[in-house]
Amino acid sequence: MKLVDIIRKRSSVRYYKNKRVPSGILLKILEAGRWGPSLATIQPSVFIVVSKKEIKNKVCEIVDKRLKKLGIGGRIVFMPTTMKAIRSAPLLIFIYNSGKFRNLISKFVKFVNVTKSNKYVKIAEQAEISAISAAIQNMILLIEEFRLGSCWLHMPLYCEQEINKLLGIKNKLIAILALGYPAEKGRRSARKSFSDLVRFIN
Repeated sequence: MKLVDIIRKRSSVRYYKNKRVPSGILLKILEAGRWGPSLATIQPSVFIVVSKKEIKNKVCEIVDKRLKKLGIGGRIVFMPTTMKAIRSAPLLIFIYNSGKFRNLISKFVKFVNVTKSNKYVKIAEQAEISAISAAIQNMILLIEEFRLGSCWLHMPLYCEQEINKLLGIKNKLIAILALGYPAEKGRRSARKSFSDLVRFIN
């Protein structure tokens, strides 16, 4: 399938078959993330791959506890899809920001105008987020090429502190990527019109 077709047809999958993803394919997916573009080759992404059922169940417990605090609305809207993806996916990739570029800029700005220091740090943080997002997109597209499914999860970010404690990591959690062999057909949401998104300045 051509890349343009993968981009257009790809959709999020939230229910997966109980089928192991071959390690060779997983390594190629992670390698695609490693080759994502980043400012000044900062490469801030850190990938934690989880296949252990006990850890996935614990993440679900953590998320469930937090969602209950959102009331009935939050539980109806977010819980079914998030829980289904986390529980059924053979693999979860927890994607973190190493923060090395931000830390480097934070040290540098000590020698410049104090009023501008926060601006430089925020730009560094944005550069890291952009690089990590590009890495995730690389992985998602290759996942699709292997005829696997994926879902880019943000809801668990509300539980970052608890998840970090569970995994024994102190970096900033950016996203969780669920992946595996689809047990359902994903539905592609409608796109905004071209005129709503694009503006040409000649």
